[in-house]
Amino acid sequence: MQMNEKPVKILVVGQTPPPYMGQAMMIKRLVDAEFDRIKIYHVRMSFSDSFKSVGNFRFKKIFHLFEVIWKVLKLRFSKNVNTLYYPPAGPNRTPIIRDIILLGITRVFFKKVIYHFRAAGISDYLEQQPGLFKKLARWAYGSPDASIQLSALNPADGKYFNSDRVYIIHNGLEDAATPYLPLVRAQKEQTNILFVGVLREDKGVTVLIEAARLLKNIIHNFSISLVGEFVSNEYENDVRAKVQEYNLQDHVQFLGTKTGDEKWQEFVKADIFCFPSYFESESFGNVLVEAMMFELPVVSTLWRGIPDIVVEGDTGFLVQVQQPQLIAEKLLLLMSDPALQKSMGKKGRERYLQSFSLQKHLKAMEETIETVVGYKRQFQKEKSVKPILESVKPVVGKELVSGTSKAKSA
Repeated sequence: MQMNEKPVKILVVGQTPPPYMGQAMMIKRLVDAEFDRIKIYHVRMSFSDSFKSVGNFRFKKIFHLFEVIWKVLKLRFSKNVNTLYYPPAGPNRTPIIRDIILLGITRVFFKKVIYHFRAAGISDYLEQQPGLFKKLARWAYGSPDASIQLSALNPADGKYFNSDRVYIIHNGLEDAATPYLPLVRAQKEQTNILFVGVLREDKGVTVLIEAARLLKNIIHNFSISLVGEFVSNEYENDVRAKVQEYNLQDHVQFLGTKTGDEKWQEFVKADIFCFPSYFESESFGNVLVEAMMFELPVVSTLWRGIPDIVVEGDTGFLVQVQQPQLIAEKLLLLMSDPALQKSMGKKGRERYLQSFSLQKHLKAMEETIETVVGYKRQFQKEKSVKPILESVKPVVGKELVSGTSKAKSA
């Protein structure tokens, strides 16, 4: 940056871990990034400290909401930050009410507002809600200067709120596999299948247990490891009861939440990654990128942005949602063909390096923010969105979403 240039100031309002969920970790990557021409201020939301409290009403959350509002307004005026970056709620009533209050009070004080729909599907959800609630939400969220979506395959949340511009930017992750390379997975008697994510029904956990029951009727030399926190005690009891009922105790293990090296070791030990999600807020699926990073073939679903990550028949297999029979068939196909496992895993790693690096993601974020705020450098004409479009070439056609236009699937 030139000595006489001022950085673009952005106020990021959003949750960072804990809990260790995808969108919280992506916001942490954003606020921790070192940009050349952007200065980020961060107000941390911490409404939930575990997955079991996400989306649930608690009185302490009311006090925290007004604490967040106060911090937002304080930074807005004390640091003269004119651009607000905000990740809207997913399809859940309680966090939407939170957003209505927070945005209703604060966004009027900002010249530019950027939404990042890290959770998808709020537009579909609101269309099913009573008129007054829907009107309040559309008023609070309405007409931002720009919206960022993770995939053109997700619901058109930005367009729903009349965003001036909509950008498609895939998530990107740092290469956690490098310390473990080269990955040598020798052929062994038992195939290890890995699931990582919140343990809830619509993440496909029940589907995976049903698929395990089907597999057990054919073969016995497999294990399924599930890494993550159960969404509730009730669901945990239901799942463990199914494991007992199907006599899968020797095949299914629940490892709880793992982070850092403990988590990566599970990817190293695995042979196949399975993620049968149909989660209503699913927008991308960072765990799929992590699996490909570690050269794992993937079995997942044709749901939201997942087909933007996993290439059917090349880096893995994709099936229709809630189909344990199809999941079992694809797992069995991979289990019986170690050469296919290895080939798909290698192609997955190549795809990660080409399309989903953290550097590529952050570059696209920086250029998008500069474009939205109309930033210019003296030695360069006003930024175009061409680099952003190129960064999402596998997903988006030539036309950028703006006004009433739509992103085109490739």
